[in-house]
Amino acid sequence: VCSSDLRIKEGIEVGNGLPTLATAADIKKALEDSGFEVLDAYDANQNVHSKYEIPWYDTLNGSFTLSGFRMTRLGRICTHCVVSTLEFLRIAPKGTVRVSALLNATAIDLVDGGKQEIFTPSYFFMARKK
Repeated sequence: VCSSDLRIKEGIEVGNGLPTLATAADIKKALEDSGFEVLDAYDANQNVHSKYEIPWYDTLNGSFTLSGFRMTRLGRICTHCVVSTLEFLRIAPKGTVRVSALLNATAIDLVDGGKQEIFTPSYFFMARKK
């Protein structure tokens, strides 16, 4: 595992309050070790980069549209400035800037993880007790 993959993985775990993320192989093995027969298992986003699919992370990636601007790099900077001002003026509670920064960093990690196909929010499995 390269260091950028590890950084992305840990960013997703921290930002989403998750325990250590497991690989598909680890999940399948844990099911089998727990006495389950795995009937089916796959990443429901396996064709995420097909020209016929909209990637699951597309909204988080942002676009220069009215609804997508806030998720672009420039939109995140603008939001951070507004949140910082609101916290400085004590309109927003103390800690709001830290939470905003964490959520923005997590969104970037999710997008990077999706683009590199090292993270999926849609791992499906069907298993039955042996």
